[in-house]
Amino acid sequence: MVDAIKITKSRVFAFVFLVLILAGGTALYLNFLKDRESIKALTEKKRYSANEELKVKVENNSEKKVCFSSCYPFLIQTKGDGWNNYNYPNCDKENVAESCIDSKGLKAFGISLSEMYAEPALHRLAIPACIDCAMGEQFRVDKILYSNEFEIKK
Repeated sequence: MVDAIKITKSRVFAFVFLVLILAGGTALYLNFLKDRESIKALTEKKRYSANEELKVKVENNSEKKVCFSSCYPFLIQTKGDGWNNYNYPNCDKENVAESCIDSKGLKAFGISLSEMYAEPALHRLAIPACIDCAMGEQFRVDKILYSNEFEIKK
């Protein structure tokens, strides 16, 4: 009877160990897929002066094309009691998907901070994105990409 209990305990231990290995492997695989599917927006630096050009790269590691708005391709946000957009004028033209990044593609662009009248503070970009849109089609916001935080100094 004691041998039967030892065998049962060892089988239970082996089963639990196997389940933990499978669960851990599944979690790692899902994390890999999540990272592989991501769309990232990163600034070149963490600190800028108010008269510099903010350089940004948007990397599309997803399997789908990503497009951006013809009216508001990005919004600069400043941190206060939360993240707040700068005030932008109304767009007088039709808001369409104007600039796109194909799957596994990269887009780099610059923003003149002096023209934006950016205040000295902690900032980030909010970039509205349309997933799997066609160029020239009515823009819809499927996802908002947030860049890393960056500081603007005087």
